[in-house]
Amino acid sequence: ERIVARARARMASSGVGIAAAAARHRAQVLKAYRDLVDVARRSRPVANREKIVAEARDAIRANADEPSESKRLEHLKKLVARVGYLRMTTRKGGRHKREAGTFVVREGKLVEGGAEREKRVADGTISMQEAHELHDRLMRRQYFGQTPPPQCPML
Repeated sequence: ERIVARARARMASSGVGIAAAAARHRAQVLKAYRDLVDVARRSRPVANREKIVAEARDAIRANADEPSESKRLEHLKKLVARVGYLRMTTRKGGRHKREAGTFVVREGKLVEGGAEREKRVADGTISMQEAHELHDRLMRRQYFGQTPPPQCPML
């Protein structure tokens, strides 16, 4: 919806030529289409992937020569809404999972590849004393080396 509002504002601004507005609209449609293809590639029912992309492609081609600016913006709004819906209903793929995490690089070499989530008292991995020390260290870090405010005693 923000894309449509921006497009409408740019097209309505004074001094903007029709060709420039059409070029911007085309760029916005292509960006939304690329987003749709990316999300559709990760969508769960594999049989529907090609159908989703084909429907969007056909709709874009059918409305490419639309003379009315309001109709073009309406079609763009529908495409952006479709992308948003697919993004909500589609799980993130492996690429997005690989990007997240904690990486420590020292002198240009990867030292540590994961976070310290595995250290837990419940697992018996660390003792309660070590957990308290870790907590205190993290609290000092959170408060930039200052003494953190008093807290309820841990049970």
